[in-house]
Amino acid sequence: MNMRPNWELKQCCNHEQFVFLVTVSVCAAVILPLWRTILLKPFKLVTVFLHEASHAIACKLTSGKVEGSQVHADEGGTTQTRGGVYLFILPAGCRVFYP
Repeated sequence: MNMRPNWELKQCCNHEQFVFLVTVSVCAAVILPLWRTILLKPFKLVTVFLHEASHAIACKLTSGKVEGSQVHADEGGTTQTRGGVYLFILPAGCRVFYP
């Protein structure tokens, strides 16, 4: 019984899958070397802002009060809330902008 993998990859992907794989590869090749540089800092801070904003939106949607929200230069952030449904507020930052 021949159990060796087929590394030829003939007929492995349709056109859309191939475009997706190439796109992800190019993005990774560009972003990874630049990850710790100042060039990506604004994008990272916007991502943190959107993350914290999603906590605030979940708080408001569950009848809570947002007491404050901060985005720190070290790419961290906090959102202070009062009331609302924490079962929805806490995970909101993790899944709002991701499929």
